[in-house]
Amino acid sequence: MSAEARAARLTRSPAAPPTMAVAGAVDLAPLRAAGWSLRGVLSADPYLDRLDAATYVDPAELLADPTIDAVAVDGEDRDLAALLPELRGSGLLLLLPTAAPLEPDAVRAARAVRDAADAAVGLVARWEPWAQVVTAALPLAGGPPVQVTVRGWPAGRQAAAELVDLVAGWCGEVAAVVAAPGPLPAAELPGGAPVSWAMLTASGATVLVSSAGDTPLVRLSFATARLEAGPDGVRWEGGAELPLPPGPASGLVQTAAALAAATGGRDVLVETWPWPADLGDLLVVARVLEALRTSARTEQLVPVA
Repeated sequence: MSAEARAARLTRSPAAPPTMAVAGAVDLAPLRAAGWSLRGVLSADPYLDRLDAATYVDPAELLADPTIDAVAVDGEDRDLAALLPELRGSGLLLLLPTAAPLEPDAVRAARAVRDAADAAVGLVARWEPWAQVVTAALPLAGGPPVQVTVRGWPAGRQAAAELVDLVAGWCGEVAAVVAAPGPLPAAELPGGAPVSWAMLTASGATVLVSSAGDTPLVRLSFATARLEAGPDGVRWEGGAELPLPPGPASGLVQTAAALAAATGGRDVLVETWPWPADLGDLLVVARVLEALRTSARTEQLVPVA
């Protein structure tokens, strides 16, 4: 690692355009839309966009480049995920465009680096207008939900990670999980939609998840009220539809733009919710999904370690 390069990137003028390198297969369009100048790529794959700029042969070459403020890493690539502690230790800002890596030990290793620059993670459902309204409405209900049912939630790791992130924000810590055909709290939702998996939270809320349905619909039940929410709108049961805030840019663009404000050794500058997910949020998700994988294998209720 070049100490000179680290010092240079931490003291770059805030007026200088933020510059980023990418490592692996990363979608470049959201990064450009967020205002990043893309300078190079760390990858041996010949079919990736070379950015008409630098091609870093190895990590040391990237770390020694004093013109780079940040690196966006394909965390799905295990070899690149293993580099996260070194990249963070270099003073580079870090962007993980998806919820990966999802191995808790890999996230812990990246998070444990001392005196590291900020990291942002592509957990972007929290930026959805309907999800923002749910978060704002929770205090009006007088406490966390006692039950949550989710219909039409997409399958796949990223979608599951997004839901865990939302539930952790709305209901608090996820204490245990169970996947079908394990001992689910209920096999079906009202109306017959089969439950695929469930979460039990430390606050006492039960979260039942079904992928049946064309559009996500989340019902949050409180002691005296029920809130229905999804991309089609948010409303209290028996009440009028709640107004949604404008959502002009994707959550990943907004996450990357917030990270751009942290160049030159500054903190990520976001004053109001939502703010970018960080490695702590990713660790929460990774622990829950690891327990869910174990439950699918053992057909048992699994505590989140």
